[in-house]
This record gives sequence, C-alpha cells and structure tokens, in this order.
Amino acid sequence: MKEDYPKLFEPINIGKVQLMNRAVFPPISTNFALENGRLTEKFVKHYERRARGGVGLIIVENTSIDFPEGKHMPFQPRIDSKAVLRDWEWLTFEVHKYEGVKLSIELAHEGWKKIGVDYLSPEKVEELVEKFAYSARLAMEAGFDMVEIQGAHGLLVNQFLSPLTNHRDDEWGEPTRFAVEVRKRIAEECGRDFPVTIRLAVDDFLDGGINLSMGREIALELAKAGYDMIQADVGLGPKEKRLEPMHYPQAWRAYLAEKIRPLPVPVAAVGMIREPKVAERVLETQADLVVLGRTLIADPDWVKKIAEGKEHLIRRCIGCSECIKAVHDEKGPIRCGANANVGNEEDIPKAPRKRVIAIIGAGPGGLEASRVAALRGHEVHLFYEVFGGQLVLAKVPPGKEKIGWLIEYYRNVLAEMPNVHLHEGKVSKEDVMKFNPEAVVIASGAKPFLPCSGERGLITPFDRILRGEVKVEGKEVLIGGGGLVGVETALYLAQFNNRVKIIKRSPAVLPNVERITRGYLLRELEEKGIPILTGRSFVSAGEGYAIVENTETGEKEMIKCDVIVGAFGMRPYVPFVIDGIEYHIIGDAKSVRNIASAVKEGYEVGRKL
Repeated sequence: MKEDYPKLFEPINIGKVQLMNRAVFPPISTNFALENGRLTEKFVKHYERRARGGVGLIIVENTSIDFPEGKHMPFQPRIDSKAVLRDWEWLTFEVHKYEGVKLSIELAHEGWKKIGVDYLSPEKVEELVEKFAYSARLAMEAGFDMVEIQGAHGLLVNQFLSPLTNHRDDEWGEPTRFAVEVRKRIAEECGRDFPVTIRLAVDDFLDGGINLSMGREIALELAKAGYDMIQADVGLGPKEKRLEPMHYPQAWRAYLAEKIRPLPVPVAAVGMIREPKVAERVLETQADLVVLGRTLIADPDWVKKIAEGKEHLIRRCIGCSECIKAVHDEKGPIRCGANANVGNEEDIPKAPRKRVIAIIGAGPGGLEASRVAALRGHEVHLFYEVFGGQLVLAKVPPGKEKIGWLIEYYRNVLAEMPNVHLHEGKVSKEDVMKFNPEAVVIASGAKPFLPCSGERGLITPFDRILRGEVKVEGKEVLIGGGGLVGVETALYLAQFNNRVKIIKRSPAVLPNVERITRGYLLRELEEKGIPILTGRSFVSAGEGYAIVENTETGEKEMIKCDVIVGAFGMRPYVPFVIDGIEYHIIGDAKSVRNIASAVKEGYEVGRKL
C-alpha cells in the first residue's frame, strides 16, 4: 500500500512540474522505431503501457537531434525536424491519457567516442548546441512536459565533460561549457519554466576520466546553470557498469547519486532497483527519485501493484539480460525473459468458451501457460514434480538468486487463480485423463545428457550437484561441457575449495550468452583459477581420471581428477503422448533453449487455448 512506502509516493517537483510519485521510467532503447527514425504503433503502445502502470515520469529513449549523423542505434527515433512532429504528438496524447503521468524525452547525439571532440570547429560546436535547443522546442510543441539531455554513456555531452575525450584549448575545453550552453539556449527557445534534466556521467569508470569528486563538481555547476534534475549515471566506461548482469546486487549504483548530494535540485538514482523496499531505502538515504528501467519492462504495473497492496504479485526483473541481448547484441526489438508481452502490450482476452486444460510441467513454460490459460477463463490442471522446474537449479550458482523471484511470482499469481488446480508428484497419462482435458500442454523440460560411461556411476550429472544430492569439497573436479551450465556449475563448486577444470569440444566459449554477462563470467573463471580447455572431446572415464581427445590432432590425454561432473547438455523430455486431443509441446521439451524462450512459448500457447 502507499502508506507502506511514503517516500516512493511522495510528490516532487522537477522545476515547476510536479510528479505524483518518485518512480521514473528511464530512456531504454527499444528498436521499435523505423530505420528512418519515425514512430510505430508498437513504439507508442510500449510507452502508453508504462503510463497505465502509474509511474510518475516517463523519459522516452534516446532520440536523435541530428539525423542521421548523430544517430546512435539502428532504429533510433528522431526529433530533428517538424516533419516528425505529428509522431510525437501521437505519443504525448496517448501517454497523457493517464492522469498525473509526466512525459520527457532524452535528446541525444552519438558524438565521436573513439576520437573525442577535439577536432570539431567552434562553428560546428555552436551548431550542435542549436540542434539541442531546436529539438527541445519541437518536444515542447509536441506536448512533452520536459526534456532530458543525454550527458552520460560516452555520447556527445559526456565527451565534452570527460578529460579523456576533451583536450581542447579554446572555450569549449572547459568541461561543462557545452552542457551549460545547451541549457541556456533551451531556456531561450522554450522559456525558463520548461524543465530540462540531464542524465549525467558522474564517474567514467576509466583511469584519467571523470571520477566521483569531479562528478560532484560538474553536477553542482550544472544544477546552478539551470538543470532541474540530475540522474547520476556512468560515463565512458564499460557497458557492464550500466547494463549489469544478474550477478550485481540491487541498487549498487545508487551511491553515485548519494555522493553528489546535496544539490539545489533533485537527484535520481539508477541501477538494478527491483523491489519496493529497496526503492524506499534508496529514497530515504541516497536519492530523491528512483529510476526503474528493466524493472518496468518486466512489470509495467510495478507502481500500481504497490499502491493497491499487491506487492506480492509484482513480476520482478531477474536480470537475465534478454533485453540487452535483443537490443545490443542482435540489434533487434527489445524483449524480456520474464514478460513475453513486451512489444505486444495486449490485454489477454477471454476465450469464447471455458475448456479443461492439462499442463504437464511447472517450469517457466508450463507456469506461464497456466497463468495465461487461466486468464482466458479455462479450468487449468497443472501437473508437476518440482514447482519451478529447471529454475530451481538455475538459481543455485553464485549470483543467480534472482531467478528465484520468478518462481515466487508464479506461485503467488497462480495461488490467487481459483481456476488453477495444482497436482504435485509423478504424473501418468491416466492421471491426466481423469480430468477429461480438451487440450494438453507438455512443458516437461529436459534432462541431462551423459555419455554411456556415465551409467556406471563415474560421471555425476550437474543437476545432482546443484540439488545438493552430491556434496563435493576440496576435490580435483573435471567438468565436461563448457556451456552456461558447465561454467555456472564450476563457479558453484569453486565455493567449496574445489580445484576445477572445464573441458569443451568447440573453441567458442559461451557463444550464445549475452556478451556483457559472458565477459563477467569469463572474468569470474579467471579470478577463481578455473581453466577452460577447449578443443577437448570427452572419451571415457575411469576411477580418478578422464580420457579426452584433442579435436584437432586426435591425440588422447589423461586428466587426473577425483570427480567428473557431466554438463554435456540437455535433451528434451516428453513423458508420454496423448492421442486424439489438442496437443502442444513447448519450452525445453520441444527444444532446449533458455528461460525467455520457455516463457514466450508458454504465453503464446496460453493465448491460443
């Protein structure tokens, strides 16, 4: 309830514009716009859906003020001419249907990160200042309540601010001069009462760049120059510091806001704020507003659910980085591992008639299929041995605890659906048919694959390790398989004073893992002294050793070890087939992939039933 989180629901002013609460949806790139920078229905619906959830301020993703020269992303929107004004009027109209929600837009120019701003002529610099001011005027005319300047993440304004990219000896060599002139010109174009905020690099996380001491000085100077709110963020440094993998703790970046306070204007904290109790704590001690990016991607009703006393029904972002993989690695439209409705933003309609649906397996696919089918009005019977399926194992390795949030979400949501009936224990075809289902969904997941010699007990499947059925401490361990499961099992075992090696057939390590998470995991392996021996194929196992073959030379070698753990992969598992009725196979039971694929297929099949 609101009274449980008084700081979160306390109004606050950005300049002369009042926000109804202190939750901010930040400018997260979606790739929902067209390549020419024009908006699409999907783009507009995305922001309209976040507005419906009751957030105080929405800041539209970084938008080009200079198209195409300053374009930053392949499907980045633009606000550089009157030709696109109607697009933005469409967006502001849809968002402002929701009383109290305020709307901003981030004005951005990519700049020249690799070479900095030294080579720009003074005339070019002044032209860029004018472009920011012109775009701000367009935003005001389109109905935005304010604008934000992108002054972080290594883009143009950050390049002027940082000593790593600005070595000019003229007036523009003064770090804050460009940002100050942008604010001044916007005031001249839009009036001083039109608020301008800045997403500010207060730490570059690079030697010789902006540090926190400098960041505070910059923030104070920009606040005095008229910026109405400062979002304390990361500068030129690695993407891992702003697109954090799951393993980072909640609100770890909030200290950036804390360290630049107090200022004469509000300060916003960013960085993996997932739970209302964490947001409230940040607001009590570190910042004036909380920025909830992936949090509101996973659950656009986060604020509304808290206000209505339904905090237990929040679908918390688990940090799976599926959104990052989609936008930054694949250059495609954003998606969410926990929320398959991202990009659709549709309400789930009732089915033409109620049916009895049997769902086998309570992993992410089966749980989502159950939720959606129940929302459609069906009578759902969910059969399972383990509630959560493979999620129960996935949350065990170090830093993966957030995956447990998804299990909690489904347990809480399904408990409030009277038309969902849970059946725990081993299930047979006869158990299912007792309820005369009209459709069956098989979401029974997958089982570990082991070489034949594993049957003699010389190879321990990884799942027995992660379940705690087999304890391994102070041993020489060889893990067969260097995919995500093998790597995370290795990191888990390293906690117990084991000396671990990994063998992998192919030379590519974690090729299907989002690259920021991949980099994090490889660094963890290096720090813990866990080698990955690539180009090694498992041949056989014996007592105290394994025989592997070099895939290039064909030479065999013996590796001494006390324990061999099998993480060679998984194979789909379908316990039985029921003929004569509607039948669907989803998730790993269909093809072994990841959480996002299972949730998506669960959503889709539930929507069709």
